[in-house]
Amino acid sequence: MSDEDMRIRLWSVVAEAGALATAGPRAKVHGEAGDLFAIGPAGTVVVTGGVRTAEDLTVTGPFARLVEGRLTGGDALPVHVFARLPDGCLALGTARVTELARRRGVLQRAGLRLYTPLPPHLLDLARPDGPPAGIDWLDLLPGDPVGALRGFVADWYSDVPPAAPEPADGLPGPLRAFHEAAAGRPEVSGGALRVLPGPPVDGPDRTLVFGTASDGTFDLLMDPGLEDPPVYYHGLSDQPLRERERLSAYLLMSSLTRAAMDRGGGMAFVDRAQARRIVAPLRRVPLRPMRWPCARSRLYAGPDMVALVGEDDADWLEVYVGVRHRGALRRLRRLGLDWASLED
Repeated sequence: MSDEDMRIRLWSVVAEAGALATAGPRAKVHGEAGDLFAIGPAGTVVVTGGVRTAEDLTVTGPFARLVEGRLTGGDALPVHVFARLPDGCLALGTARVTELARRRGVLQRAGLRLYTPLPPHLLDLARPDGPPAGIDWLDLLPGDPVGALRGFVADWYSDVPPAAPEPADGLPGPLRAFHEAAAGRPEVSGGALRVLPGPPVDGPDRTLVFGTASDGTFDLLMDPGLEDPPVYYHGLSDQPLRERERLSAYLLMSSLTRAAMDRGGGMAFVDRAQARRIVAPLRRVPLRPMRWPCARSRLYAGPDMVALVGEDDADWLEVYVGVRHRGALRRLRRLGLDWASLED
């Protein structure tokens, strides 16, 4: 066990003043109702409720100029992170800045990553379970995928406060609705399938690029001038590969895919009987299978869980499971499968 891990395990809940004092003497304190920051000679202190996973957290503005300077300046002073609890602050360790999101040149949000991931019992304290995410949005399908998208994002990311969206004039209705739902919630538009934060850009053969794979293997294309255009993958094959569903349904399915692949959960290669056991308590999303990450990628959803079951004309299926609350992992552990990965 590293010294840092030992320090995290041994530190207990401290008063807010004690947490802020970590920044050193005469530290400047900024923030009130939301995230709290202390800027001092010994480092930067962040007190937040924005813990997302065992490693990642998000802090939101507005940021004082001094705070923004520390977060963006890249100096050698440490960033100490504390989780805000009802009875004080829990020390989580030190972190580095991994993402900066700006709007009209003003910093709106920063992503941080802990150098030492939290052990499960501290993650439970720092990110307590809230009310379960509902699945009423499923009842809107297949007729109203845009309404289902809004409902899913509002439920699944209810712990992330929304923000006012950027003006989206000229965008197709489904893409405009996506940006409205994703505003202030980087998890919705990032990850394995990334939707561009601004207007689409010019693509090949008079198409528009509205998204991309996080590893750069393909771009997401759509035809201009249509309210609900078809979607194409550019880079998965010699020719653009058309998705089975149009943009309105695809944006919902890509959001569910991000939840399955990027939210804390698990991944496994299983046979068909094992796949049925994984998705047994879930409802199938009544849309046609996606063509990525597998040729036939079917989606399933339930309270606090989204699963993707991918098939590539093989005996083994590729399964990704994302959970909103870590308690949902208990059933997966009891299945006795040989998981390639499963969050502790």
